[in-house]
Amino acid sequence: MKSYKICPSCNLQNSPDEIICFNCMADISNVPVTEEYVVEEVEKTVDSGKKNLYIDDKTTIEIPKIILKGENFFIEVFSGDVVGRHEKGKEYLKDYKTVSRKHAKFFKQAGIWYVEDLNSTNGVYINGKRINGKEIIKKGDRISLSLSLELTVDDLH
Repeated sequence: MKSYKICPSCNLQNSPDEIICFNCMADISNVPVTEEYVVEEVEKTVDSGKKNLYIDDKTTIEIPKIILKGENFFIEVFSGDVVGRHEKGKEYLKDYKTVSRKHAKFFKQAGIWYVEDLNSTNGVYINGKRINGKEIIKKGDRISLSLSLELTVDDLH
């Protein structure tokens, strides 16, 4: 049996013992715990490189992800990933001193992808405009982590 709390603000499934939503920091202390029966959850990587969650032989859920394309590299980002010099993409971003250790969070909410600046020193820009907080992103957008690094949203799932 799987138990979780669903945040009323952002609909994220949190563990049942949480009192604050992991995603949006909303108070979920009084949110009832939801319980459901799960057949079997096994994460696999298929030939195409997409990660899927296999519930059973007939049910497959594609895990939301985006591809960020740099000048000479790609970063595969799943919903909830933090990108930065010490986080997702660190093997490519470690030499960009203007990129913070934990620079930006990418997440999918209600079918829409967002990027959120995590109070980075040099900011997050979408198509040249600095953002405050979180903003919607779409395929083809240019996301700059400071002014020294530009990534293109190459693919959205």
